[in-house]
Amino acid sequence: MFLGQRIDGYDRAMPDVDAIGYDLDITVDDSKSERETYRAELTGAFVATRALDALTLDFVGNDLDAVEVDGAPARASRDAATLTVPLGRSVPVGEAFRVKVRYHGALFQGTGVNPNNFNAYGGLMVLQRNRAGRKMYVSLDWPSKARRWMPVRDHPRDGVIVGVRATFPAQYTVIANGRLEQRTDNANGTRTWRYVSRTPMPAYDLHLAAYDDWTPSEPVRAMSGAEVQWYPYSNHVEAGQTMFGDLVPVMDFYERSFGPFRWERAAFLEEPIFGGGMEHATVVSMDETLFNSPTRNRQTAFHELGHHWSGNLVRIATWNDFWLSEGFTDYLAARAVTAHDGADAGRGVWRAFMLSALNVSGTVHPPVRPPAPEVDVLTIFDSISYRKGAWTLRMLEQQVGTQPFTDFLRGWFERRRGTAVTTRDLEDDLDGAFPDRGMRAFFAQRVYRDHHPELRVTRRYDASAGMAEVTVEQVQTRGVSEGFTFPLEVMFIAGDRTHRATIDVSGRATTARVAVPFDPSDLVIDPDEKLFLAVTCTAGSGCRAGYSCQTTLNPPV
Repeated sequence: MFLGQRIDGYDRAMPDVDAIGYDLDITVDDSKSERETYRAELTGAFVATRALDALTLDFVGNDLDAVEVDGAPARASRDAATLTVPLGRSVPVGEAFRVKVRYHGALFQGTGVNPNNFNAYGGLMVLQRNRAGRKMYVSLDWPSKARRWMPVRDHPRDGVIVGVRATFPAQYTVIANGRLEQRTDNANGTRTWRYVSRTPMPAYDLHLAAYDDWTPSEPVRAMSGAEVQWYPYSNHVEAGQTMFGDLVPVMDFYERSFGPFRWERAAFLEEPIFGGGMEHATVVSMDETLFNSPTRNRQTAFHELGHHWSGNLVRIATWNDFWLSEGFTDYLAARAVTAHDGADAGRGVWRAFMLSALNVSGTVHPPVRPPAPEVDVLTIFDSISYRKGAWTLRMLEQQVGTQPFTDFLRGWFERRRGTAVTTRDLEDDLDGAFPDRGMRAFFAQRVYRDHHPELRVTRRYDASAGMAEVTVEQVQTRGVSEGFTFPLEVMFIAGDRTHRATIDVSGRATTARVAVPFDPSDLVIDPDEKLFLAVTCTAGSGCRAGYSCQTTLNPPV
C-alpha cells in the first residue's frame, strides 16, 4: 500500500485512531449524461490510539457493497453520517490495521447550483457545462465534504498520505494529488491514472479532477528543483501565464524564507469551484472566474502556493484554529508581494487587509481564535480569520523584528510539519523563542479577545520647553475593558522635518511628554502601519499617509 511508504510513527493525541493513509480506486461511468455514477474501493490504514473494537468513519450517501478488516469480511453498520466497522477483535494501542470499503454512488450534479452555498455544493461533482461550455469532473471537499464520496476521517487534524487510481473515459486528462506514477489504456476505451502523494494532508485536501480541454504549461522549476505547472482552459492560456508566471520566484522566496517545499509538485488547475482558490495539496484549484482578471488575481495564486506551508504541511487541530491556516497564508502572500513587487505594493496589500477586516459586518469584531467549543468553520469564514489573522502575524513580526520572526517561522514549519497544531502551540513556541517580548500578554489581548484599539489622539506643543504633550485615548467599547497595551509610534511633522517617538500605551488614557525640536504642524499615528487599529483623526492630527480622515476606520483613499 502506498508504494512502499514507510510509516515511522503515529499521533497519540488523535481520538480512537490516527489515520495514516488512504488508497482510493475509483471508476467513473459517464454513459448516461446527468446520471453519471462511480464505483470505488477505499483502503485506509490506521493506528489505534486507544484499545478499540470498532472504527467509525465519516460517510454520507452512496451504497455500501462490502467491508473488510485486514482482509477478512466485516459486517458494518451505518447511520445518516457515519460508517461503523467492527474490527473483529480488540486492537491494542499502537497497533496498525487496514479497513477496505467497496461502495458505489452517483456524482453530484454541480451545474446550475450556487457554488457559494457550501451546504449544497461539493463532494465529487460533474458539471455538464463549465464556463467554456464543456463537461468537467471535479471534487470539492472543504470544509468536510470528502465524506460525500469517500469513507474517511473528515477532520483537518487527521493527516494522511494519499494514493489514487482513477479510471475515466480516455478523452479526459485526470489529475489527482501528488505525482503521476502510471497511466494505462484499457481495452474498453477507458484510461486509468495512478497518482501518489507521500506528504500527509488533511482530508479536505484530497482532490480529483478530469477534463478534456486543459492546455498545460511547460513545467518550470524553482531554484530547489520544485516543479511548478498550470492547467488553464485552452481559451485562457494567456491569462494563465499572467496569473501564474511569477510563481517560480515566489516559490524561491517561500523556500528561502520559510523552508523547503516538501511536496511532489505545485500544479494549478482552472476549475469551477466557488469563486476563489482552494489549496488542494499539489493540485490547487483556481476558479474559472479568476481568469477574467488574471493580474488582479495572481495574489490568490501566491496565497494558495503558501498553503503548502500553512494549512497543508502544518495542519490545524481544530476549526477554531482556522486562522493558523488562512491568516498565516495571507501573511505569507503579503510578504511575497512585498518581496517580488516592492514595498509600495506590499503596503497596498496590508491596507486592503486592514480595511477588509475593520469592515466586517456587525458591531463586534470577534477574536482571531474563537473560544471552545469547536465552531462551525463557516461561521468564521471571514476577514477576521484571514485578514486580521494576517495582521496579527504582522504585529508579531514588528514586535520581534522581521528577520528573527522569519527565522522563527522557518523553524515552526520544520518542527511542526506533518502535525496538527493549535493556537496555544504557536503561543508556547513564540514565548519560548522570545521570552522577554510579552507573548503571553499579546495573545491574551490580540488573539483570544475580541475587537481592537480605537484611538483618539490629541496634542499640544510647549515651545518654551521644546516639548510636545500627546494624549492617546482608547475609545472602543468592546474588547479589553481596561484597554489594550502596546507600543505606539508617532511621527511629528513640520514641512520636510520629521521626528519620531514611541509611546507605551496602557489603560484608557495615556499621556506622554516628548522632546520635539520644532513646533509640529502634523502628527501621524503608526506611520509605518505596524498595528491593527483604528484612529479617529482630523486634518492635521492622526492620519497616516495614504489614509483618509473622514471616518474612524481610516480607509485608504
